[in-house]
Amino acid sequence: MKSFVVCGWALFAACAMLNAQLVVPQLGVARFSDGSVHSVRGVTANLIVDSRAIGKAEGAAFADSFGLTLTHGLVRLIRADGSVLGEYSSDEPQPILAIDSAAQSAAAWLPSRHLLVHWDGSQFVEAPVDDSSFAGRVSFVSLKADNTAQFYVVRGDSSVARFLVTLPSGRVTSADIEPSARGPVFVQQGWILTQDAWGLIAERPNGNRETIQLSAKALPTGDLTMERMSNHWLHVSSKTTGTDWALYLDAAKLNISFMPPLAVGATR
Repeated sequence: MKSFVVCGWALFAACAMLNAQLVVPQLGVARFSDGSVHSVRGVTANLIVDSRAIGKAEGAAFADSFGLTLTHGLVRLIRADGSVLGEYSSDEPQPILAIDSAAQSAAAWLPSRHLLVHWDGSQFVEAPVDDSSFAGRVSFVSLKADNTAQFYVVRGDSSVARFLVTLPSGRVTSADIEPSARGPVFVQQGWILTQDAWGLIAERPNGNRETIQLSAKALPTGDLTMERMSNHWLHVSSKTTGTDWALYLDAAKLNISFMPPLAVGATR
């Protein structure tokens, strides 16, 4: 009898361990072309999009545990499950959303108001920015831990300049040209990503450069949308082909995976 009980507990423990091993990890949160926002699970090259949406949005940027969404002019800081931590109301038509690994890195650039709105740990606060020297369109912004914001600006000749701005003064402290970047850029895990005719070009400050072909046909300028899914994952979507990808990035490498389409009848 004792041996039977011991074997029974051993079998139960083995089943519990197997079930634990079968838990599918969450990779991030992505916004799809219909505006629905879904959790994405799986591993590289094997992704699963949760059928139930956690909300609707016109823009999104996510870290592992927090994210920013834009819905009808309302910028929301939310947890990965969709619960709201804070809100900021704005009539800005196309704010640029940014978040790094922590909630305090959440920020939104409002170009028409020359204003950077960021989360201070309890609420959104406004920081006016002197962008008179930008001479172009901001395509990416991020808030650093030392209350410095960096802006990547696309000039009229498609060259890219990076500006550092101190907060809360909003003064520009430095400006540098990104020599190899052309057109709108996105920055994650130290990689600077831009679109080329066939897909993406990813480059690190040390000169390490990779190209990622996403299409057999040339893509129109500005075809790709890039939105952060989590600390290490980036959602890339093509307006022309209707295809979605998830790009994994760390300090040394990157990998691209197809994102499965939303299931018919998915809850949105």
